[in-house]
Amino acid sequence: MDTPRTLLPGQPGFPPSLARAGPPPVRLRLRGDLGAPVRRVALVGARATDGYGRDMARRLARGLARAGVSVVSGGALGVDAAAHEGALEAGGHTVAVLGCGVDVAYPPSHRELFARILEGGGALLSELDDGAAAAPWTFPRRNRLVAALSDAVVVVRAGARSGALITAGQARAQGVPLLAVPGDADHDLSAGPLALLRAGARLAADAGDVLAALGLTPGTQAELPLPDLPPDQASLLAALGGASRHADELARSAGLGAGAAMAALLGLELAGLAEQQPGLRFRRRAT
Repeated sequence: MDTPRTLLPGQPGFPPSLARAGPPPVRLRLRGDLGAPVRRVALVGARATDGYGRDMARRLARGLARAGVSVVSGGALGVDAAAHEGALEAGGHTVAVLGCGVDVAYPPSHRELFARILEGGGALLSELDDGAAAAPWTFPRRNRLVAALSDAVVVVRAGARSGALITAGQARAQGVPLLAVPGDADHDLSAGPLALLRAGARLAADAGDVLAALGLTPGTQAELPLPDLPPDQASLLAALGGASRHADELARSAGLGAGAAMAALLGLELAGLAEQQPGLRFRRRAT
């Protein structure tokens, strides 16, 4: 369901947790599907992050997605993008809360990422009108919705003045559990997380720490790394999600020819990672 639609407070589909945002949104515009009421965790951090930040965001997102948790972030460069990517790689659900209209690709380089979020059964969400451009004031305002939509907020990498700390402040104000990823004590991008940890935030070294903060017991699936797969199979596994997709659509998403895609999908079936459904459709196998 890609056509933008309006959600109003009190109506079906409007997340009730957004009432704690200050101020609460008077309406939302949505593309895609927020999914059934599930646990949601926000992974946020610096746009200009480093390899450690990207790796940690992807790893946390994959573990959370495998545990059935929806990954929320802001659709921005850096940590946000890595969080969305990690959730998609695990065949999970992810929501991008945007600082622009839901029909606007910002940054423009994320047009394909936003399309993959929608194809994977996730959502793009904004309180701004369709066509609204991103502006400096829209992102701090967006951050309060990221916190309110989530059952926990994790700051992965952030400088001392990072916008991610606005989300952390909103989490504290709203009573949302706050976690931070440790890093090198002398690295600029560790300044934000270290300050949060000193102020009482919980440590998030892996997905298990985040699940424990939600009162969930980490399962073995959430702790396993992605299997070592041939490139064609790995590309298709990243394209697979909880909703079934036609083999031709999956081939296009993975950049493969029809024959190569079918051979790789068969390999994923034999490995127990995918299942075929009627009409030459495939989905990620729940394990």
